[in-house]
Amino acid sequence: MAQNNVVSDVGVSAGGLGIAIASAIVQLNKAAVTPACITMTPAPAGTNTVKFPIYTKHDVTNADHGVKNMASGAEETDANLTNIETTAVSVEVLRNAIRAEITDLAAHGNADALMANAGRQLGNDIAKEFDINVCALFDGFATSKGSSTEGLRFLDLMDALASLEANDAPRPYHAVLHPQQVFGSFGLSNELSSIASTQSNAGASNAGNVVLPVNGASGAFVGAQPAIDQFMGAGFVTQLAGINIYTSTSVPDGSDATEKKGGIFASTAIGCGYIDFGGGNFVQMTSEREEKSAKTVMVANGYYAVSELVDLHGVEIHTEIS
Repeated sequence: MAQNNVVSDVGVSAGGLGIAIASAIVQLNKAAVTPACITMTPAPAGTNTVKFPIYTKHDVTNADHGVKNMASGAEETDANLTNIETTAVSVEVLRNAIRAEITDLAAHGNADALMANAGRQLGNDIAKEFDINVCALFDGFATSKGSSTEGLRFLDLMDALASLEANDAPRPYHAVLHPQQVFGSFGLSNELSSIASTQSNAGASNAGNVVLPVNGASGAFVGAQPAIDQFMGAGFVTQLAGINIYTSTSVPDGSDATEKKGGIFASTAIGCGYIDFGGGNFVQMTSEREEKSAKTVMVANGYYAVSELVDLHGVEIHTEIS
């Protein structure tokens, strides 16, 4: 049934009332992908604001403000005077919340662990919203690679990698892409499948250092076999060219649903301020009784806010998916 905000035994959990014939199936969103990829900083006690100081990068070759090379016999010459400049990105931690109201009849007349599963679903909703907020920031990155009329190519990853390296973005790098940017006829898997097919036809399926062409790339892709083995064996690849690969359905559309805008970035590209409820957890689950209505109100609170920090440390990956 469609989601609604009507509180009733039927609307809340009719599927489990009376008798349970099998284990409950909780439909959860794929979430909690992005926290491991960004800079997570808890708000200090007594405040709900996190400030991220961003230091300006120096040009060390500048004649007046860079590193001065002393002439022979002039070691005592004054060093160049430079500025240590910072800007601060302030993030105000806010409440993000969702609730469910569960009647006593629904809870006690249900063989399913209704309360536990409802809590899981509400917590998952907060985590999904977090991923959506982070992925929405990819459009603000300074650089964009790929094409709205073509699927993801290996060359797009290499172009993004080159951009991050050129801008001195610190490793590790993370790619958060829509599943259809990685899998299917418009995904990266199509390119690796083509390599595998070429290897097989050439009788070199076990040659880990075979040099083979890659779709969309000028030149060749050396050492493709480890990534191909992961795709063909496990159905996914966790790392390619030193980039950690994640998939998330939270990646937003381009101009329409036939395009997606993922991102490849360093952790310094995006920051999150949050209230830590223990172990880095920003989700708080609470409940209260409403005796007059004979129901329990369950609330999931997520106290966090995200912001772009260094736009040069991220690359948007804009590709077609269908």
